[in-house]
Amino acid sequence: MFLRQKSWCIDSSKYWSARLTPMTKKTSSKKHHYLPRHYLKGFTDKEGGFFVYDKSTTKIFPTAPDAAFFENDLNTVELPDGGFSDFLEGLYTGIENQSWGPLDKIRGSSFDAPIEPLDKMQLFLFLSFLYWRLPSNIKLAEELSREFFDGDNDLDYFKLLSKTGETVPKEVVERIRTSPAFKKTARSIVPFAPFFKDKDWWHSIDDWRFVYSGDQGKWFIVGDNPIVAHGNNDHDPVNCLKEFIFPISGNILLVAGHKHTDKTLPPGFAVQYGIGIIERAQRFVACQNKAFLEALIKHHDLHVQYDKTNIIIPELFKMLEEKERVPVDFKRV
Repeated sequence: MFLRQKSWCIDSSKYWSARLTPMTKKTSSKKHHYLPRHYLKGFTDKEGGFFVYDKSTTKIFPTAPDAAFFENDLNTVELPDGGFSDFLEGLYTGIENQSWGPLDKIRGSSFDAPIEPLDKMQLFLFLSFLYWRLPSNIKLAEELSREFFDGDNDLDYFKLLSKTGETVPKEVVERIRTSPAFKKTARSIVPFAPFFKDKDWWHSIDDWRFVYSGDQGKWFIVGDNPIVAHGNNDHDPVNCLKEFIFPISGNILLVAGHKHTDKTLPPGFAVQYGIGIIERAQRFVACQNKAFLEALIKHHDLHVQYDKTNIIIPELFKMLEEKERVPVDFKRV
């Protein structure tokens, strides 16, 4: 396998369009996927399944998107009156539903065809919301919730006023800000930071490039923390998606923050990426090829054994900067 990449520029922000689909009345849901099922289908085999590795138990088991990468009541909010609401699940569903068309177009693309600017913008919106709903970032989102309504900062685009437009008393603000409901709701507010606080946000996707497996094999795995950020801006709500690697599907990666070089990446990049996904995962990793997943786990275990896990992510991003190598068919390695 060898990897190909491409990049296409955005000419204008006029392509941008985003709407939140209103929730309709329905029975309250319980099983909340932090990685949407439609997204996970890009990593399954012909039968619609994949193998999941549980880091906490070191077990590998077969399953499917419906039964993986979810938590019960993850997006259920307890209301002040003692009731419960899953409006967050409805909000995420609205974002997802308008993202699947662009995502599927990108998944069906090839390395020598352009990807439309609007499709990349819609994908950026999807990633912005996905980033803050991941289990690895939930605690951080709750910490950021304390910065709302606190003067000039990166989250001051969200205002709190009384019905008459007057300033809300500090004790009321504090009561809202520290409530469990608002802490959880913050996950759906923080994602708007790039759009409100960075007037050139769309420039960041100019340098997006998409890396394709040369043999169309599904060598790119997915984990419960699939947005592999470099580590420089992970806690920054405005700039957290400036430099990262994200699996679009089992055979396409999105690389952000590294300009297009027309270089062919070696098969070792797919291996290093897989080790990085395992390292960044809190608990679960999935791959449609059990033997390949087992091989990646062994590689990661060696890093753990020799106390070298700290070099995994830096080495991954370093490979994006290295000089071009001779393409290698992964099947022959």
